[in-house]
This record gives sequence, structure tokens and C-alpha cells, in this order.
Amino acid sequence: MTHTLHRRTVEEGFKDDFTLLCMAAQGYNDRGAGEKLKEIYRLVASSGPDNLADDNQGGRHTGLTDEGILRKMGDKAYVGAAFTGKNRLKEALKKTRDADLGMSVVVSGDYPSVFEVLRELGLKPHTVNMSLGIFGNKGRLPQKDLLTIATMCGHGMVPPKRIEAVREDVKRGECSAEEGGRRLAATCTCGVFNPKVAGKILQKLSGQGE
Repeated sequence: MTHTLHRRTVEEGFKDDFTLLCMAAQGYNDRGAGEKLKEIYRLVASSGPDNLADDNQGGRHTGLTDEGILRKMGDKAYVGAAFTGKNRLKEALKKTRDADLGMSVVVSGDYPSVFEVLRELGLKPHTVNMSLGIFGNKGRLPQKDLLTIATMCGHGMVPPKRIEAVREDVKRGECSAEEGGRRLAATCTCGVFNPKVAGKILQKLSGQGE
């Protein structure tokens, strides 16, 4: 699962930004996985995520409720979550580990922090993926703060032009930076976009400081 690999938040100093993805292995243990994934969704939901979704439907910030999402989750559900702070990530992983439901779990974030959490929980990663960075004409990229927000949605559903529009709303006082982060999260259906971190960056971009 690589759509969280190119997330730039850690590189730009937001080392408390973590994502968790959980799914069945398609063609291996996906048959009948729906109820297990629903239970994992509930466990993750109880751990205080800043975003949470089933990628096949959308999530909390796309106008859906947990109850509505759970009602429609099936065997091919993809549970995605974003956390601000490793303690919340640790809580979600501990609950998922203890439930032992046999689903695949993928975590992205600051490597030292992730591995510290895994050691504390007695977990060993099966595979480790790393991004090699950006190649090509980098002059065509948006400014780094816009890119930091945009790459939180690895499917490209939070484009730079949209981020610029929300930034201007924040500058004009039409919404707070925190609300701006939630507005941007509304177009990311997989649940890994972190509205809290986005709000902090929007605060900086709009000249409001910390």
C-alpha cells in the first residue's frame, strides 16, 4: 500500500502525523472479512483518530457517520485513519493487535516513532517501504506548504488550487484555519488526510502564525 508513502508532513516538521490502513488480503482472506473490518473500524474509532473512513464509501469528513459507514462495509472495505500523536496510534494498534482478527495493517509516519511504538507493543513489521523522493521537473511543483497538504491525500483528491482557495478563505476570515483543514478533508475519501495538521499549515500560509 503506497499511496501514503509520498506524504511530506514528516519532512516538513510535522512528526506527529501518522496514518493507519487496514484491509483483507484480496484473494486470500477477503471472503467473510466484512465483520472483522467493521470491528477494527470500531476499535480505531475508539482511539481518537482525526480522520476515519472506509475508502470505498468515504468518511467522517465527507459527510458520513460512523453508523452509516459501518452499515455498508463489506469484505473489500479499506479502513483508513489519520492520527495526530503517536499515543493515539499506539492505542489503535494495541486494540487491533489484541483483537487478532487476521487483517493486514499498514502504518505510515516518522520512522523512529513508528518503530518505537511497534517495539513497545511487541510487533515486528512484515515489510518496510520508503519513498525515493520526487524526480523530474520540480519547478512545476506547487510551493512546499501546498505540497505538504496535498500529499496527505495520496490519491490526489485535495489539489493545490483547492488548497489555495481555502487559504484565501482563511485569510479573509471567512473560516478559521481549523475549519479550513476540515473543508479540505471533505474531498479525501480514504480517511488518511489529517485535517488537524492541514489546519496548522493553513494557519502558517494565511499569515496567522502559530
